[in-house]
Amino acid sequence: MTVNANTAATATVTDFGKDTSCTTAILSGRFSTGTRLVGEACYRRLTTPRGMLQGGQDEQNYGRDLSQMCGAVVTASDAAALPGQIQAELLKDERIESVTATVVSIVLNKIASWTITIDGDTALGPFSLVLGVSGVTVDLLGLTGS
Repeated sequence: MTVNANTAATATVTDFGKDTSCTTAILSGRFSTGTRLVGEACYRRLTTPRGMLQGGQDEQNYGRDLSQMCGAVVTASDAAALPGQIQAELLKDERIESVTATVVSIVLNKIASWTITIDGDTALGPFSLVLGVSGVTVDLLGLTGS
């Protein structure tokens, strides 16, 4: 079989595969595909402490645990940098073409928490992820995708 180099270079990935659904727990028998699969991968990436995966350089640079970041943000410039840090982490996933993150800080009784809205685009379409973050947990408040 001969493959035309021009055709191969312009081919677009249209299938991200299928995996067991997993956000806060593995849901055996339930599978995710398409943009939902990518959204779930984003959630896991944002709840995994950097360096926790074993393997090579990619695994060592995987993850940005938002609950750890919540306790570390102390200045206005730290808070202003959060959307960019989240976007940079998520763009490491080659399935994501573009992503925006909006962080709303809530302080109640001197305890900070965030609501983070992430909107991403993939070759298969958009997805949206909404997270509630405190110094202890990252809660999945919403995930939409096909």
